[in-house]
Amino acid sequence: MDTQEWPLGLFFSFLTKQYIGKLALCMKHTPVERYYFPLYLIGKKNGLISQQELADQLLMDKVSMVRILDALQKDGFIERKTNPNDRRERQLHITPKAKPWISEIEKGIKETNEYFFSLLDPSLHANFKVILTELITKTQDIPADQFEFFYPKK
Repeated sequence: MDTQEWPLGLFFSFLTKQYIGKLALCMKHTPVERYYFPLYLIGKKNGLISQQELADQLLMDKVSMVRILDALQKDGFIERKTNPNDRRERQLHITPKAKPWISEIEKGIKETNEYFFSLLDPSLHANFKVILTELITKTQDIPADQFEFFYPKK
């Protein structure tokens, strides 16, 4: 299979599906069905992270972040509380339902990462993360959220 002409997005899309599929298998014993990493971050910073801070950490736009948080709230895993010091800000808290699963998510992510890295020659591990980090750093200012295929224009 000649992949020389493929757009990078096709690689990223395929690998994302495979990664999420493997992580979902690791998490099948939990009630958490999606949005593992956002829930994990909320759990680790319970009450000390705002919606905006979480979106920034996940390199995500506000609309996508709200959708994820709506789903996590609907599933009973998080609560949004108004920051008493800044009523415009919503702080994120995990619920008792989510609390026992935060360490399981951490374990599942670690296991999934280890599985994917086991598929590569160990000499590639460090460079792989460096290359991906560099791509993220150098492309995060591209205004992709303005393109119609990401968000319908109003």
